[in-house]
Amino acid sequence: MTWLVDTNIVAYVLNDAGSVRARLNDASRVGRVVTSIIVVAELMYGVERSARRDANRGRVERELASIEIVPLTLGAVTHFGRLKAQLRTRGIAKTDLDLLIAASALDLGATLVTHDQALLDGAIPGLAVEDWYE
Repeated sequence: MTWLVDTNIVAYVLNDAGSVRARLNDASRVGRVVTSIIVVAELMYGVERSARRDANRGRVERELASIEIVPLTLGAVTHFGRLKAQLRTRGIAKTDLDLLIAASALDLGATLVTHDQALLDGAIPGLAVEDWYE
């Protein structure tokens, strides 16, 4: 089993929110836990907006050292294009970054782990999702 963790899940791990760290540790023992380079970009944006950039960059980098970071692949961007066109036809709007993260999960055959209602709403065909925030 492969899980791709979204930005908000990594943020919850960094802040010890809910039982997310325990779920991440459990998943790491039984399967593969990855994140997208897009998630890393969102996290670094958060770092740059923070008052304690150096300290927060260090925290993010230490946490990411234990998670495999997957690149954006041709397969993922192909999924992205198809998904964006399908959703637009149905009148459903999603942010491009959310769609790129979802497309990466689809490309990997991974379950997307998120607390983002825009990704948990079931609108993206074939996307398996879990919410580890409790």
